[in-house]
Amino acid sequence: MNSLHIDTTVNGNSSGSNGGLPSPELSSGEDFYEARDPMLLESKRMSEDQIRAIRSSKKVREFYREQNELITDLLEPTEGREGAEELEKRNQVKLKIAIYGSVGVNVLLFILQLYAAISSKSLALFATMADSFMDLLSGVILMYAARASTKSNWFKYPSGKSRMETAGTIVFASLMATVSLQLIIESVRTLIDSDKEPPMPSPTAIAFVSFALVSKVGLYLYCKAISQYNAANILAIDHRNDLAVNGFGLFASLLSRYCWWLDPAGAIVVALIILRSWVWTAYEQIQLIVGKSADPAFLKKLTYISLTHHRKILQVDTCTAYHAGNNLFVEVDVVMDRETPLWESHDISEDLQIKLESLPNVERAFVHVDYETSHAPEHRKSK
Repeated sequence: MNSLHIDTTVNGNSSGSNGGLPSPELSSGEDFYEARDPMLLESKRMSEDQIRAIRSSKKVREFYREQNELITDLLEPTEGREGAEELEKRNQVKLKIAIYGSVGVNVLLFILQLYAAISSKSLALFATMADSFMDLLSGVILMYAARASTKSNWFKYPSGKSRMETAGTIVFASLMATVSLQLIIESVRTLIDSDKEPPMPSPTAIAFVSFALVSKVGLYLYCKAISQYNAANILAIDHRNDLAVNGFGLFASLLSRYCWWLDPAGAIVVALIILRSWVWTAYEQIQLIVGKSADPAFLKKLTYISLTHHRKILQVDTCTAYHAGNNLFVEVDVVMDRETPLWESHDISEDLQIKLESLPNVERAFVHVDYETSHAPEHRKSK
């Protein structure tokens, strides 16, 4: 299998041996480190026709498609991101529209669904109303977290407050789980007390819940379009869940006039849907805030950028990236010749740090320079 492998040794050792690195034929005067593809990764790319011709295994074909995507990602330039920064500003405006728009719509929907629940006395509609209230509360939490994360206080929060958004999401998920459990308890009590009269939703109540469904479709599509942002993704998940919750709640409430227990049973199902969704969301966010590692493809990109950054970098010793909330912290250990002047090693490593911090979702990068790789790993606590 013609797999892609990145040798993390440029010169093999300080004596200048090749270390297996390809020797590209560069145009006259072109430096190895200035070439677009210094390690000849394009030579490893396979065309779609070549991939389709592979009959041995579907997994092998998928492997080469993923390798092509990796090559494209590695060769993407990291310099000149003015256009990307402008796009980021426009997307931030879209994100604010998603957050503030969701809060405004949720205020209206909460009032409408509160009327529908009280007028019909339906537990299933009470469940959808409680979900609407929590949507409103979640919007306020995310709005506060987004605003707090942009207001930095260098002395009080030296690393910024970007993790405020992740913490807010965990708090909100906990509240949603609590409300879901309370709804389940109340619905079980209603099932035990079989003397309850079935709810009778009025046409107005049905119209209000139907309006809520249509509104949630629009909000979901908008938030999904910018779901690369954590807050927008959380809102998209919430709006998607609301479609299932409100739809099922309305269905159970309407059918309960023929079978009384469908209303509390429907409320239990709605509460379980909410509970499962937000328990999983909390688990994912907790993984991010405790420092989950970045995905392997991103680590490969970091290694490639560090390895090809400058001719003075002989090796990449270690390369790690881990979440600190939604963003990433990057740590890279590179090796230079022991005779490299301090000023030069500083300038090279600082330039690499700036380059790494220009990557999307990288909040902070730390570059450490050493002259050998035989030492024990730094910062690793003994167990």
